[in-house]
Amino acid sequence: SENLFRTVLEMQPRDSSSGAGSGTTREEKVKYTLDEILEKLPEAFNMVELSGKAQERTPYIVVALQECERMNNLTQEIRRSLKEVDLGLKGELTITAEMEGLQNALFFNSIPDSWTKRAYPSMHGLAAWYADLLLRIRELEQWVSDFNMPACIWLAGFFNPQSFLTAIMQS
Repeated sequence: SENLFRTVLEMQPRDSSSGAGSGTTREEKVKYTLDEILEKLPEAFNMVELSGKAQERTPYIVVALQECERMNNLTQEIRRSLKEVDLGLKGELTITAEMEGLQNALFFNSIPDSWTKRAYPSMHGLAAWYADLLLRIRELEQWVSDFNMPACIWLAGFFNPQSFLTAIMQS
C-alpha cells in the first residue's frame, strides 16, 4: 500500500507554479531541505588521525574504524550529491536523471537511492532517517574520541552489528 500511495503522490503535477496559493514552489522546498541537510552534516572522520590515535588494534578499535569509514562513504556521497543538485538548481549544471531523482526524493521526503546504497537498512522517511544518521555519527564521535569502550553500545546504530558481536567473541 505504501508503494501505491507513493506512486499516486509522484504522479502529481511537477510544475513549479502548481498549487496556487501554496506559498512555496517545488524548487524552494528542495532547496530548503538541501540547505538544512548540508548545514547539519558534520565533517568526515579523519581516518589518518584516528588510525594514528589508536595505539593498538583491538577488535573493538577495528570495528570503530570500519564504522567510521562506512560513515565517511555515506556522508561524502550525501555532500557530493546535494552540492551537485544545488549547482543544478542555480543553473550552473545541467540537471541529470540522477539529480532529478535526488530532487524527487527530497521533495517527497524519501531517502535517495544513491544514499540507500551506502547506508544501513531503514524504513524511515528522509527527515527521521537523517535525524537517526546524526545520532549515529554522534555515537561514533564519542567512541573514537578516546577509543574507550562506551558503557552502553547502541548495537542497531552500526552499519554492521555482526562485526561488533564478532569482536566480543574475539576478546
